[in-house]
Amino acid sequence: MSLKKTKIAIAGIGTVGSGVIQLIKKNSIQKNFGIEVTAIASRRKLKKANLGFSSTNFFNDAERLINFDNYDILVELIGGDEGIPKKIVFDALKKGKSVVTANKALVSKHWKKLNEITKKKKSEIKYEAAVAGGIPIIKVLNDFLISNKIKKIYGILNGTSNFILTNMLYSKSKFEKILEEAQQLGYAEADPSFDIDGVDTSHKLAILSSLAFNINCDLKSIYVEGIRNIDLTDLLYADELGYKIKLLGIAQVRQKQIINFVYPCLVGQNELISKVDGVFNAIVIESDFCKKSFFQGEGAGSQPTATSVLSDIIDLSIKEPKEKLKPKVKILKNINILDRSGSFYLRFSTIDQPGVISGITNEFKKNNISMKTMLQKDGVSKEKKCVTIVITTHTCNENDMMKALKKINNLKFVLKKTAYIRIENFK
Repeated sequence: MSLKKTKIAIAGIGTVGSGVIQLIKKNSIQKNFGIEVTAIASRRKLKKANLGFSSTNFFNDAERLINFDNYDILVELIGGDEGIPKKIVFDALKKGKSVVTANKALVSKHWKKLNEITKKKKSEIKYEAAVAGGIPIIKVLNDFLISNKIKKIYGILNGTSNFILTNMLYSKSKFEKILEEAQQLGYAEADPSFDIDGVDTSHKLAILSSLAFNINCDLKSIYVEGIRNIDLTDLLYADELGYKIKLLGIAQVRQKQIINFVYPCLVGQNELISKVDGVFNAIVIESDFCKKSFFQGEGAGSQPTATSVLSDIIDLSIKEPKEKLKPKVKILKNINILDRSGSFYLRFSTIDQPGVISGITNEFKKNNISMKTMLQKDGVSKEKKCVTIVITTHTCNENDMMKALKKINNLKFVLKKTAYIRIENFK
């Protein structure tokens, strides 16, 4: 392998940035791969002597890198889709330099513009670390599976949400308690909405969908639903029925239409992805020749993410870059969530009286919905005797289900709004 001397400038020395520096020093990256750190920009006060980069320029403001040209690759590890990260990345690419980033928000939001600049300026941007940290999924799509036609890609793309759902089930604890535990362990931020509301997953799905299907995936086109309203009761009933609840990002092309959905759903316990617990990520790619490929690993953290960053840097250091001729970007119509076809898990809270089941099934019949399984659990309130009815359905249209639930929720014997979770059958 022929390597050139490659100069890199690192912007942002947080969790990932510290891991990158640690990896460079520990495994002799500078010596073995011809990499030289010419600049480090960080608002943190760094002990320069401990870093061991004698010829490195240090800046306390990453924006100063705009007027600094002594680098081949900008390594952007600040985060955020606007402001200084956007400025320095766009500036580097316009100068014809390469960029390596872990910034999923920036890449997903500005995908189209970034690709336009790289094509015009013959620069390059790599972002392996932006999706699923230690899983080399970008390289799989760009290299290994480039000869295959991707049919579907889906996965657990957020470790925080997966940790919460896993621990709610196994400890039989409510959402709020496990969320607090995740915050104490550092898996969730003080404001966890980015993770638990599905936003983080949607950013990663946008990147995967764009690569897998050669489209410009607009973040606004992705249907997003998080785990904030998942009840422990439903996790336990799902388990009894042979399912696990997972927050999934799902992308698929159907007849020149694109599915880009993020939502919690029931997954059969026989599926490999249902067995992925805790903070781990997992991605499944279905293609024409490789059939079903499964990838699992740590989705975040200093060391896995730093490994992905260095992989991109080293890849760019190879003198003979692998040029790929990609076809014209496809323009696909986005499928609305109401056009989805699939099965459902439903939990009804009703008064215990004759005619309840027939009242529910009557609305099902009107909307072409058929039941698959049913559980009935007795429960007693102080005011009236009530029951919990859990139903799973066969495949039906989402719009039909929403119409049926609207009617059912207004029936006199229904005590509160029906809980529903989609079921995904990956066969």
